Amino acid sequence: MEKIGGSFRLSAGDLVGYLNCHHLTALDRAVAEGTRAKPKAWDPLLEILRERGWIHEQNYVDHLTNAGLKVVRIDGVDVSDAAVGETLAAMKDGAEVIVQGALAHDGWAGRADILRKVETTSVLGPWSYEAIDTKLARETKAGTVLQLCLYSDLLNAMQGAAPEWMHVIVPWSDFEPQCYRFADYGAYYRQVKNAFAASLAAEDPGQTYPDPVPHCDICRWREACDKRRRDDDHLCLVAGISKLQMGELKVQGIATVQDLAAMPLPLAWKPDRGSPEALIRVREQARIQCEARSSGARKFEVLPVEHGFGLTRLPAPSKGDIFLDLEGDPFVGEHGLEYLFGYLFVGEHGEIAYRGEWAFKEAPDRLRAAGGHSLPSRIVSQSDLKPHGRRVPTLLVAG
Repeated sequence: MEKIGGSFRLSAGDLVGYLNCHHLTALDRAVAEGTRAKPKAWDPLLEILRERGWIHEQNYVDHLTNAGLKVVRIDGVDVSDAAVGETLAAMKDGAEVIVQGALAHDGWAGRADILRKVETTSVLGPWSYEAIDTKLARETKAGTVLQLCLYSDLLNAMQGAAPEWMHVIVPWSDFEPQCYRFADYGAYYRQVKNAFAASLAAEDPGQTYPDPVPHCDICRWREACDKRRRDDDHLCLVAGISKLQMGELKVQGIATVQDLAAMPLPLAWKPDRGSPEALIRVREQARIQCEARSSGARKFEVLPVEHGFGLTRLPAPSKGDIFLDLEGDPFVGEHGLEYLFGYLFVGEHGEIAYRGEWAFKEAPDRLRAAGGHSLPSRIVSQSDLKPHGRRVPTLLVAG
């Protein structure tokens, strides 16, 4: 987001940011207006994701090149007048593929990963362009569709014809695109875009608060927002509390962890949504957290055992039980690597035994390195074995 004169210049990232969190938009607006400094944040995980995203895009471009298509790349990362002019010139020349095309119109701008030539008439000639986005996520999110809608809208302005399709290339798909009709999402896109524009047009944007949302995990403002929530003793700091419960409590004037810890019991009111018992549980959780704060020591209370809940739902122990632990790194190679296959069991003489097999090779070598012969034979010999652990891998049934 930039403010040039009295107007904002907006990007697809700004539009998706508004969809994810209105407080994010308010903070970015403050930066654009010069009333707040841009956050300085560096996250090695996000840097890895950016690098892998670039590699994924380049692999797709190589795929198109190997298919015999002529590729034109628009250099740079900004959406300058020169970059937009270069993109439009490539479109007029009928380039088959344009990489990092710079698009701009009416205060909106963006860089599309790929523009692909299609045989649909436009002011360019008997052809036009559709936008393709390369994403690491296996499932396409609403933000990706909004981003492509904006690119399609900008293409409509630049080529005089709305693209019919938008495309997403995800990993492990042999570069087969997921296709979405622009017209199917146009109304939703216009609704979000108009609401966003209206919020920026208001002289007083109003007060927003950094309520936690899923986008916080990758947001550049997360440290500032987390500090404010802690300074405010926000209810979200209570372990296990839900958004619905926070809403019910705020209606009753309970807005902080301390307020919740001091809430009288039994409840003198009934929530409109959710159960009183659930609110009592989070109240007790808040009490324990506040007591731990005051004492400076960790605190816990043992809950009474209830049949059918918690650990009582596990089957009766068997001497043949195996407890599994698998560890992996999703950023090794293209598909990730599960490098540790660990299991705990009762040995021949009644002792607790652990075996941890390390594997640094891809299958099938990895299966052999991970004890792929000894464990299945142990399973076969124990008819009453019950698997426990975070998950049961297919290796257990593949032997």
